[in-house]
Amino acid sequence: MGTATVPLCQHWMDHATRCRSPAMRGTQYCYSHHREQARGARKSAERVRQRWFESAPLEDAASVNRALTQVMTRLLSGEIDHKQAGQILYKLQTASVNLRTAGFDPGKADEESSPFARRGAQRSAAHYRESP
Repeated sequence: MGTATVPLCQHWMDHATRCRSPAMRGTQYCYSHHREQARGARKSAERVRQRWFESAPLEDAASVNRALTQVMTRLLSGEIDHKQAGQILYKLQTASVNLRTAGFDPGKADEESSPFARRGAQRSAAHYRESP
């Protein structure tokens, strides 16, 4: 009778030593390293999924609206859950308020700096002062 060979875990502990535990059936890794590999894959996938929002700079109202549309689309498609959507929507709300209060919104700044807008505002203010 011959001895049966048991496949060993293929995980490398460091550059010179390999795990000597028996591999689980159908996998290349022992139980603990198989779980470690799966956990690493899930974390990597989660980072990739969340990176879409972090890469979009929120510089003006249009970019905030684009991000809002992306959040709603991903929420409805099931790519993100309600908790993540709520956190991102809160960040978008904060960014929107900051844009308005800091005057970073280019559309708003263009209207205020326009001589036509200033004249119209002065006329409407004069109209309200003159009316009884």
